Amino acid sequence: MEADRQRLQQAREQLDGWTYTARDQAYRELFDGDSAVVTSEERQLLDRVDEALASDGDDGLWGVDDYAIVMGHPKNHPLSVVCTRHPQIPVEWSRGEESLSEPEREQFNDLLWDYCERVRRYIQDEVNEFVGVASVPEE
Repeated sequence: MEADRQRLQQAREQLDGWTYTARDQAYRELFDGDSAVVTSEERQLLDRVDEALASDGDDGLWGVDDYAIVMGHPKNHPLSVVCTRHPQIPVEWSRGEESLSEPEREQFNDLLWDYCERVRRYIQDEVNEFVGVASVPEE
């Protein structure tokens, strides 16, 4: 048990670095460059939503996702990564003149969820390498 706790603590000490790298990779894949799944106008819209939420005292969208490393299944993932906080556009943004339609808000929230899950998977890959576990397909 002591070795497991020590390995968990060592992995947690590296979590911030792994998170920054994973966020960069997921952001590039989904929001930036030629293969982005959003247009530049949609990305700018998300940036405006982020700014407006942050100016209203909320946390915004970017960089508010949060991850943790927990003890996992010893056979597949001795240490598992979980996303403990996903950013989302609140329902208030689907009301009023200068807001999103409900389908747009839902689409963006799905995309933000996908972004966080990609980040989580990339961090999990780093954790697996750290503990010497071959990548195991996730269910």
